[in-house]
Amino acid sequence: MLTVAEPDVGNPAREERTRQAATYWLFWPWVVLTVACLGLMWAAPGEEVVPFHLIWIGFALAYGFEPWPVPITCVALGLATVFSGAILLARASLGIIAWEETTEILLMATLACLVLWHVRRRLAATAAVTRLADHQVAAARQRERLGRLTSHEMRTPLTIASGYVDLLLAHEDRREQCDDLLVVRDELGRLVRAGDRLLRTITLEDELPQDGLDLSDLVEETVTRWSAVAHRTWVSDTTRATGVASRERLRVCLDTLIENAVRYTEPGGTIRVFCYPDEPGSICLGVADSGPGFSPEQAALLNDRECAAHAEGGLGIGPSGPGGQTGYGLGIVQEIITARHGTVRAERAPEGGALVRILLPDGLGGPTSRRRPADRS
Repeated sequence: MLTVAEPDVGNPAREERTRQAATYWLFWPWVVLTVACLGLMWAAPGEEVVPFHLIWIGFALAYGFEPWPVPITCVALGLATVFSGAILLARASLGIIAWEETTEILLMATLACLVLWHVRRRLAATAAVTRLADHQVAAARQRERLGRLTSHEMRTPLTIASGYVDLLLAHEDRREQCDDLLVVRDELGRLVRAGDRLLRTITLEDELPQDGLDLSDLVEETVTRWSAVAHRTWVSDTTRATGVASRERLRVCLDTLIENAVRYTEPGGTIRVFCYPDEPGSICLGVADSGPGFSPEQAALLNDRECAAHAEGGLGIGPSGPGGQTGYGLGIVQEIITARHGTVRAERAPEGGALVRILLPDGLGGPTSRRRPADRS
């Protein structure tokens, strides 16, 4: 089996250790080939062309598979050039070959130098790509650590603070104090949601596996999870459809849309989460609510894919009109869905509020009639 020993050109100390420890399995066979070809050139006057070129062909093949340290390579090439060139010059001086043949000496040496240069460039590019890959791995690990730290350092104190606010509300009879505590609880809830969006953004760039997924089951699970924490009338409107997708990515999208629906609906309001095959090879899922809905300007902004996915100032989507809320969560949804060559559409829901529809062009199985609306309050 061929062993390729490539020195690490990105770290001089490591490269030196690699050079010292490396066994050059192709260097010595090339040396033997070179000596044999020199012997043939000397022993067969007039037949120098074939063995002369075999020296350089062997070098190009061997060095391409197994780069050697530059000093050793330069010495070996210099010796091969000197000895083979001396034989050709001697034959030309005796009239055995034409003087034009001696131009091959410089041409072959130049070709060998070009091979050496290109191989070193390839090694440098490989080392740069390796460093970049290592940096990306380190960045992903840092994001994971940051996510865990954020989850612990933000959510735990906020949960404790919210619990104390609820405790104070339970024992407070004064209307003015109750209103103040409700404001505090609302602001704590905003911090919790901001932390959730931060975690989604941190993990957005991480590659996640894509598996066969029953999206209707995902909708059912999401509705069950949210119905336990938000007092709304929950409706799960699904038709069975399967496809290959990242469960975590789609869960982030649904959570973001539901979070917005909860924010802009009153207790007892309706939130409908739906999923159904839209056409062969595609599926539609989304969230509708009975809140204030989108203004025409807000809907147009969200439906503009480039603007929604890359808006740095937020989407300005909220019940108070453009600029009332940041809308970064919907930008995250746009980014995830756009990466999957899908589309996000904002419309008016039959319930009277906002409707956000996600259309994913994916290799889905044929639809199976299974419509299971479920009301949860």
